[in-house]
Amino acid sequence: MQAIALYDLDRTVTRAPTFTPFLVHMAASGNPLRLLGVPLWVLAMLGYKAKFYGRKPLKQFGLNLLVGRKVRNGRLQPRIDAFVAGQLARNIQPGARAQIAADREAGVRLVLVTAAPEIYAEALAQALGFEACIATRHQCDGAGNLLALIDGENNYGAHKVARVEAWLAEQSLARADCHLTAYTDHASDAPILNYADTGVLVGRYAKAQPGWAQADWSAPEMSRAAT
Repeated sequence: MQAIALYDLDRTVTRAPTFTPFLVHMAASGNPLRLLGVPLWVLAMLGYKAKFYGRKPLKQFGLNLLVGRKVRNGRLQPRIDAFVAGQLARNIQPGARAQIAADREAGVRLVLVTAAPEIYAEALAQALGFEACIATRHQCDGAGNLLALIDGENNYGAHKVARVEAWLAEQSLARADCHLTAYTDHASDAPILNYADTGVLVGRYAKAQPGWAQADWSAPEMSRAAT
């Protein structure tokens, strides 16, 4: 039986969300005039909360507004690397580091499964020791640059399950031959929590549903899940 741990990123591995800080970092470290677009981004988020549109168009708008049409290439990579370094230094939950280390020591395969864009999620996954990163994918132009346009769907909710199933198939692993543990901070990830053999809701105040375990990763000694 192959043990696999599926980790969400924002507010699970990290203390705080990463997408808006990434947008602001890229604007500030590139052309600061783009920061004039931050109020528009705030209005766009309010429009999303009001259900005028979905997460995919929202994220594409934010990337175009504050980063540009191209969101990862050789010129942008140093700024992306600086963002990743800052996240690793200041935004990783200590209990997440402890759980990742414990899983790795136990021979569990580690997979980051996140709605965050591959633009920076892949680098965070690699730095934290994950074997694979299943993130929101972006279209690529003929020169190898990643674009603000999302390739397929935002990796959120039930889409995470489909992407995990595709990854298992790529690894020639049958679902019945795997024991999956999913860690995430929010009940919106119910599809993957229920798909896993063990679903763990991370957060001191998170409200777990029957059948889910719960863990608080705000401190190393709180990393162990409890039913």
